[in-house]
Amino acid sequence: MASACLPTMFQAVEIDGQPYWDGGFAGNPTMTPLVRECASNDTILVAINPVERPGTPKSARDIINRLNEVSFNAVLLKELRMIALLRQVADAGTSEGALWARMRIHLIRSDLLSELGASSKLNAEWPFLCMLRDEGRRAADAFLAAHGDTLGKSSTLDIDQLIDRI
Repeated sequence: MASACLPTMFQAVEIDGQPYWDGGFAGNPTMTPLVRECASNDTILVAINPVERPGTPKSARDIINRLNEVSFNAVLLKELRMIALLRQVADAGTSEGALWARMRIHLIRSDLLSELGASSKLNAEWPFLCMLRDEGRRAADAFLAAHGDTLGKSSTLDIDQLIDRI
C-alpha cells in the first residue's frame, strides 16, 4: 500500500498505527543486504522508470514526470556507483571484500516504459495492467535470450561506467 502513496500525490497510508509512503525519493532499501546475506552473487534489477528519455520535456506535467523519474533513479544510481567503487577498492582477500568483488549486476528493462506518459502511473485499468505484465514477461524473456548464459558468470550491466559520471 505504501508503494502507491507517492508523497507529491497522496497522503501517507497508516499500517498498524505507523504512517508509510513511497520512499523512492530517498528511502528505498539499500542493496547491501543482498550482497551480505544472499547466497546468490547475481542481482537482477528491473527498471520501472527510464534513466534516459529522448527529447526535452516541455509541458509542466512532462517536466514534473521527468523530475519524479530522475528523483526515483538518483538513489539507485548513487548506490550502484558506490558498489562500483567498492568493487574496485575492496580487498578480495577479506571476506567482506570478496562479497563485493563477486557481485554481478544485471538489468531488465523495456523501451515501452519511456513511451508512456505521466498519466500511465495513475492508470489502474485491468487491460493496462495486463499489458504491463505481458511487457514485463516479454522483457524478461528477451533478457534471458540475450544474457541467460551469462547469469552466474559475469555482470551484464557495466556499473563501472557510472563512476565516470560522478
